[in-house]
Amino acid sequence: MSARRWALALIVWGAFAVRVLTLDAQSLWFDEGWSWHLARMPLEEMALTTAADRSPPLYYALLAGWIWLSGDSAFAMRCLSAGADVIATALTAALALALTRRIRAAIAASAVYALMPMTVWYAQEVRMYALISALGAAAMLAAWRWVEQRRKHWLFLANAFIALGAYTHYYAIFLLPAVWGLSVIASLHDRPSHWRALPVVRQSVAAVMVLLALAPWLAVASVGFAYDDGFYFPLNTVEGRVLEWVRAVAAGGLVEPPAGWTWLLGGAAALGVLGFWSRAQRLELLVTMLFLAVPILSAAIAVWLFYPHRSVFHPRYLIFALPALCVLLGSAWATHRLSAPSAIAATTLLGALWLPTLHGYLSGHVLQRDDVRQATHHVVEALAPGDVVVMSRDNFAVRYYWLRTVRARFSDPAPFDDALIALPTGLHGVLQDEALVLNTLNRRGPQRVRLMLWQDDVVDPQRLVESTLWANGFELGEYNFAQIRLPLYQIERQPLIGVPFTPQRVRFSDCLTLEDAWSRQSAFAGDWFYVVLRWSLRCAPRTGYKVFVHVRDAEGTVRFQSDRLPLNPLLPMQRWTLHHAYRDAHAMVVPSDVPPGRYTVFIGAYDPDSGQRLRLEDGSDSLAIASVEVRAR
Repeated sequence: MSARRWALALIVWGAFAVRVLTLDAQSLWFDEGWSWHLARMPLEEMALTTAADRSPPLYYALLAGWIWLSGDSAFAMRCLSAGADVIATALTAALALALTRRIRAAIAASAVYALMPMTVWYAQEVRMYALISALGAAAMLAAWRWVEQRRKHWLFLANAFIALGAYTHYYAIFLLPAVWGLSVIASLHDRPSHWRALPVVRQSVAAVMVLLALAPWLAVASVGFAYDDGFYFPLNTVEGRVLEWVRAVAAGGLVEPPAGWTWLLGGAAALGVLGFWSRAQRLELLVTMLFLAVPILSAAIAVWLFYPHRSVFHPRYLIFALPALCVLLGSAWATHRLSAPSAIAATTLLGALWLPTLHGYLSGHVLQRDDVRQATHHVVEALAPGDVVVMSRDNFAVRYYWLRTVRARFSDPAPFDDALIALPTGLHGVLQDEALVLNTLNRRGPQRVRLMLWQDDVVDPQRLVESTLWANGFELGEYNFAQIRLPLYQIERQPLIGVPFTPQRVRFSDCLTLEDAWSRQSAFAGDWFYVVLRWSLRCAPRTGYKVFVHVRDAEGTVRFQSDRLPLNPLLPMQRWTLHHAYRDAHAMVVPSDVPPGRYTVFIGAYDPDSGQRLRLEDGSDSLAIASVEVRAR
């Protein structure tokens, strides 16, 4: 074996080492917990469950078999992704060798893939992204072999890999336009002229076969894929989604790109183009750009056309385009007559772009995954009989660690198994009913309620759980693990009651009406004070108004306040249903220097752009809804 082939082998083994080195250093997070949960289901139930989700079942079925062989530790489950990504590294080398015909370019392309922060990150997740990258690289390699050799089995393999990819993640279907474009290029180069359309016809037939293979699944899963989560997202645009993918690649997938990232990534890509061009490999450059750009553009256009206001795009869904990008970047190491300067320049650019992020991932200095493991340990360590722990929707990463931690801490874990509940139940959905909160908690009669809140602004935008606890007890304290909030409430009444609103029916402008209001009647200096409002709209507002809650003394001086958009930016007023009442919960800390006494609670709304307050029917710009007595501790 030549030295260069040894180098390729060492890079593949190095890719394995980099991925396994810190494989279980971080906690499983929400999405990985969902993968674990699905893999434990019977296959039929798994398929039906994934049909209601946005991920097809192939990866979860493979994970189920892998767990049967290796167990369900975090390390064992992530090994499936790490192994798939090592295969993707080798396939990237093979793709680069086939397109550039330079082993130096293959070495460089596989090294770039092996050390790219985005590939390393998703190789360490119990998710399908490393597998889809490997399948994408295999499809590209087979498609190019078909163009080179015109053997039908390569065409079959290319489309078979795309079909398997689409059963792994729906976005793999966007490889079909790239392979169809490749068939157009092949047709234009065929002789005699009357055979020019043959590759296009063959690939068109193959693409139809891929779609037919997916049709039975899509007939069941289309409703689940298209569900509307009811939240507002900025308009999807083609240029916006393309830029989002490029930024994510430059940043390593999860962090903000470094300063000058456009120059670093653009310079390295330009050197890659120069490498192809200097060797007169115009066709190979065109094919590489086809594999890279067409899936990204196709996905961006499809999202823009069919889901302009839904969150159905993420750069990781197009991770299978990275092998083509690595081929382009690797070509810089084989530039004709400028190989050494080009290689040094490309290494410098990519090193400056990615090595700091990669070092942060591997050293633990950049830990982006939510630490569900430590958060769950913290909750279980403080768990007492009579406690109830409420998650914001079913977080199966929490359930994964809960089972292990409860059994490790308690000799009789049975009484605590059902202490963990989810509101709302299920993976999807938005909590819209206070009755569900009350019924769920009153069935258990808790003395204390611990909340494990993650993305609660998405699943409980009206803060129905927290505001219900405000009306029935008080907060003992809160501990946070990054985005995971862990407030603990003492319950003072049984059974729990709904928030005791006082009817208002006060109009703020022609559209906005305050339906009801409630506030605490007393609070301690230095402690929390709560106000809960209910708003409705009679017509579509011109803008999303902000709401203020001012607590004023007898002289009218504002002593403390809350000032923000009602609910949250994911559900602005422009997206509210007309004539439906929305709960708007405000929590404020009473400053410790506020003297004891009685204060008045005023509320109002204003245009955030102009600062102009909305007027009531009597001409005033605020409404007194309650008084509160502040006490010294």
